[in-house]
Amino acid sequence: MYTLGIEAFLAIVRTQSLSRAAEKLHLAQSSVSHRLKTLEEMMGATLIERGKGIKEISLTPMGAEFLQLAERWNSLWLETQILKSQGPKLSLSFGTVNSLNTFVFPPVFSAMTQHQPPVILEIHTLHSIPLYEEVEKGQIHVGFALREQTLPGVKVERFLTAPMVVLRMGEPSDGNAKLINPNELDPNYELYVPWGPLFQIWHDRWWNPLCLSRIKLESAQLLFTLLQHPLQWAIVPMWIAKSALKEGRFSYYHLSDPPPDIICYKLTHKYPKPSTLQSLAILDHYLDLGDY
Repeated sequence: MYTLGIEAFLAIVRTQSLSRAAEKLHLAQSSVSHRLKTLEEMMGATLIERGKGIKEISLTPMGAEFLQLAERWNSLWLETQILKSQGPKLSLSFGTVNSLNTFVFPPVFSAMTQHQPPVILEIHTLHSIPLYEEVEKGQIHVGFALREQTLPGVKVERFLTAPMVVLRMGEPSDGNAKLINPNELDPNYELYVPWGPLFQIWHDRWWNPLCLSRIKLESAQLLFTLLQHPLQWAIVPMWIAKSALKEGRFSYYHLSDPPPDIICYKLTHKYPKPSTLQSLAILDHYLDLGDY
């Protein structure tokens, strides 16, 4: 499409004058007329009525139909120019399990949103197994899962290892360094969160698996709300316990016979797209700054 001709056509229509259109475009009137004529030749039709005695700008039927197309074309052209001026944009699709999204990564997200040049960040919350699948399909650029799995297209690295501790109500200074024996914990007051097969095996060794907990949570996000009585307790990764201390009404205890440490795995595609490599490098920079 002849952009200069469309520009001249729209200027004439908007100013309702050939001379004012020339003034607006900083061109000679003859140049505007030439551009319009060239456009009409390309279209194979007259767009604007011209002739002796015609003082006002008037569109032909073809010109009236073409006006809508010209407006849309001009809008797209302006968007293209804006896109060119901004340069290539960085983007990152980030996926992880609920507890990490809630308690570990918010400072990383905050830093990423302030990074220059800007990074368009998509944040997804998924269970561990679907995370592997989405990373392998390329729908998620980087994922963080609490289970290890092998898929042909996924690179798996250990990112974070944390001990499991007991969280309960109390002054932050009450526990922390103290040890507690699992036998001291009444299962009737447990807020149970399933942390994976190894945790379940350990849990069943200490408490009857047929004796169901009063409250079972699929995610740890509600713990701070539901832990309301000093006898209530939950077993959580250290990253949740650290976050709970900031609330000012929780303490945590190490276990004399703890479950296996929980491991967070970082997932990326074995052959990431070149367009995502820079975004992944930026993320790695902020991950290295974190205190986990």
